[in-house]
Amino acid sequence: MVDDDLESIEELVEYLAKAGLTCRAASDGWSALKLMAEGLHAGIVVSDLRMPELDGVQFAERLSRFADGARPEIIFVSGNAGFDDAVAALRLGARDMLTKPVDGPRLVRAVKSAQLARQMRQRQEAAPTAGEELLSPTERRQAVLRDLKAMRRTRSSLFPTELFSDPCWEMLLDLYDAQLAGAEVTVTSLGAASGVPLTTALRRMDELQRHNLIVRSDDSGDKRRTLIRLSEPGLRAVETFFDSVQSRPRR
Repeated sequence: MVDDDLESIEELVEYLAKAGLTCRAASDGWSALKLMAEGLHAGIVVSDLRMPELDGVQFAERLSRFADGARPEIIFVSGNAGFDDAVAALRLGARDMLTKPVDGPRLVRAVKSAQLARQMRQRQEAAPTAGEELLSPTERRQAVLRDLKAMRRTRSSLFPTELFSDPCWEMLLDLYDAQLAGAEVTVTSLGAASGVPLTTALRRMDELQRHNLIVRSDDSGDKRRTLIRLSEPGLRAVETFFDSVQSRPRR
């Protein structure tokens, strides 16, 4: 985890540790590179974009020079990322870009998704001729999901967000992503991640529930929270969609 905001980084490292993820902190890109030169094998790097001396993009460019087996997956965080930043992040193969203040559960899901992506990349590099035959159905769906999210981020960087303002499909994708990662999602966090006002998000959740695509339930550990997940029909519908995408011939 690389960020010059020491208070923020301590909080996020603690959150990752509680999720069972081993994490080291570095206050800037040079410090992180020094740690790796001294033998730290980082599978995932979460880096701020705005840092003194060596910014996030410059830092990621140096990581991209690592040998395939040692090259970590990159997740960027930023409070004010612009169009050029988004293009640079995609060019460098960043797995995700999170906005500050970073939501802890969303960061955990992003890191776990990047871990899976790294595992699949390593398998393909170890046996490139085997291709997708090495991947389980769940791993193939997760690969398609990452491609869809990358397209969504690119779309958001190129077009006004109001052109794609209905959040229903994005909510279904986020719930499916969480289900694959074994993560819980609350109504509040799903609404916050939808990119629309909470009142609009709640109305769309009501519509999805009326169509029997999602299920809401009380959190047994915290009665103040309401959890939300895909229903069985909703899960089947999303998985059928991913299976149809995977079965299309590649050109």
